Amino acid sequence: MIYIYRMMQLITFILCSTLVSSRDWSTFMKFVNKHNKVYSSIEIMNDRFTIYRDNMDYVKSVNSMQSNYTLGETIFADMTLQEFQEFHLKTPLTGRTCEMFSTISDDLPNELDWISYNKVTDIKDQGQCGSCWSFSATGAMEGAWAIATNNLVSLSEQQLLDCSSGFKYGNHGCNGGLMDGAFEYAINNGMCSEESYPYQASSGTCKTCDSLVTIKDCNDVMPNNQLSLKHAVSIGPVSVAIEADTRTFQLYTGGVLTSDSCGTNLDHGVLIVGYGTESNTEFWLVKNSWGTSWGDHGYIKIQRSDSTNDPGVCGIAMQPSFPIV
Repeated sequence: MIYIYRMMQLITFILCSTLVSSRDWSTFMKFVNKHNKVYSSIEIMNDRFTIYRDNMDYVKSVNSMQSNYTLGETIFADMTLQEFQEFHLKTPLTGRTCEMFSTISDDLPNELDWISYNKVTDIKDQGQCGSCWSFSATGAMEGAWAIATNNLVSLSEQQLLDCSSGFKYGNHGCNGGLMDGAFEYAINNGMCSEESYPYQASSGTCKTCDSLVTIKDCNDVMPNNQLSLKHAVSIGPVSVAIEADTRTFQLYTGGVLTSDSCGTNLDHGVLIVGYGTESNTEFWLVKNSWGTSWGDHGYIKIQRSDSTNDPGVCGIAMQPSFPIV
């Protein structure tokens, strides 16, 4: 039925429009089929095509002016920037509740990728729910537990959405939250598996489940200190807040995102899972929660430095924290 509906859309659109090049339309239809997009009317499909084509023009313009990173077709390519912001971003709450970590070691590896050590679960998708903070927090706890026990377990974001909201832990479900609050909840209650408490992309009533992972404590990394952050990442994956409300972030597909790409108005929680160097540019390797149809198969590289007094690109060094098993 979906195939028939799309064919009807295609025929109607072609009959109604003589302004669209066949190549533009063909590319758009490939995008529609790849991401299983279904539009409720030909008018909406026409609007989405116009937005898609405008985004692709922006991609070409940005890619022609620099070579540090590439933009391209992501699952959000048929959205305006405002729609992208409304559907996928909620401002993480500010606040620090964990013990301060400020140690800096001179003996750190030049590059590190916790994925290669099997300490990072597969890319997940938060959907149209401002639950990024819960995915960042579970990712950090999954990594810490895997490093301590050699057992990688996918943990429940839904448990955090349902059970860590309210005054005690300060989170607000799909309306935003704080990774430190999620860690505090886990310290007091333990964490259940994703399988036993599956994700629903909406806030609900807290349910009982059998805890598989226990957390002893958590640390806040010294703000704006990328050397201290590097040390923290050498211990395990680290939760961070960044600014992601830009068109560049919406359409990112690869390379190292550099300083002219975003600001420091934190609105999204993600997870640093490593660091390295690409084309002589140092980067943080960051796991996102928008599925594999965004970014570099769900990941993004964000420029880093050895500064001890710099919020970092997209504010990545402003509010890092991590759990302790």
